[in-house]
Amino acid sequence: MKRALVTGASGFIGRALVPVLRDRGFEVHGVARAPQPAMAGVTWHMADLLSGAGRADVLSASRPTHLVHLAWEARPGRYREDPVNRLWADASIDLLASAKACGTKRMLGIGSCLEYGPQAGLCEESSPCRPTTLYGQAKLGAAEAYIAASAAWGRVFFPFGPHEPEQRLVPSLIRRLSAGEAFDCSHGAQLRDFVYVDDLAHMIAAVLDSDLTGAVNLASGTPRSLRSVIEHFADRLDARPLVRFGAIAATGVDAEPIIAAEIGRLRSVTAGVPVIGFEAGADRDLAWWVDRLAAKA
Repeated sequence: MKRALVTGASGFIGRALVPVLRDRGFEVHGVARAPQPAMAGVTWHMADLLSGAGRADVLSASRPTHLVHLAWEARPGRYREDPVNRLWADASIDLLASAKACGTKRMLGIGSCLEYGPQAGLCEESSPCRPTTLYGQAKLGAAEAYIAASAAWGRVFFPFGPHEPEQRLVPSLIRRLSAGEAFDCSHGAQLRDFVYVDDLAHMIAAVLDSDLTGAVNLASGTPRSLRSVIEHFADRLDARPLVRFGAIAATGVDAEPIIAAEIGRLRSVTAGVPVIGFEAGADRDLAWWVDRLAAKA
């Protein structure tokens, strides 16, 4: 029996990943800090993964053959420079060592495109990493430990979809335009690699279920301008006049001309994996948020 322990299973990416792993024949164990509603095929464990005792307890209770480590500080507006990133890096490295010691055979840590720092073109796994945020630096520190241990490390680019934190770009855009309010943003020429969260879940599962080790980009491989993404949603809502490009100055990471991925390594393990894609994913995402907003109203 393949038994997967998923940290951060109740989060944005984790809740999309759990059913995909279940469909691949995994017995799934999820970790969360607070009690979770019942989910078919998932055994929940409450633990504080920043605590050594919490990490030891959940590994002892679940005895995983496979580990997907998603948990980290990810709150919009806070995560990039929060000092807790250093604690998460230390905890992630200890979790790796502890899982290996208790017999876990396959380990996949989830990192970020912000590990790369400024690049002139597409990010390749061999590209030099020069992160400019504490978040990117801490993730890179954990990545180096996972890669040295012959584990896999997935660098996520720009996921979107249902259950995304409301303060992020797409949900905040939908909320404001649906309310008939103006949406202020930067010039929008920046190129980014957006990936629908269900597609991302299948990518993560495929990497976990493979023998691939080292860093691997988890992305669509298709750069899109922020302007084109914003206009796509605005057009679906018939609200393009409400978007005010150039009203906000882009700074720091947000000003980088391109953050997008080369995905040759990913493609080596995802043949036959279903892909929803940006357009269909955007339509599903919009429908989900519109229903959610209607329910709140």
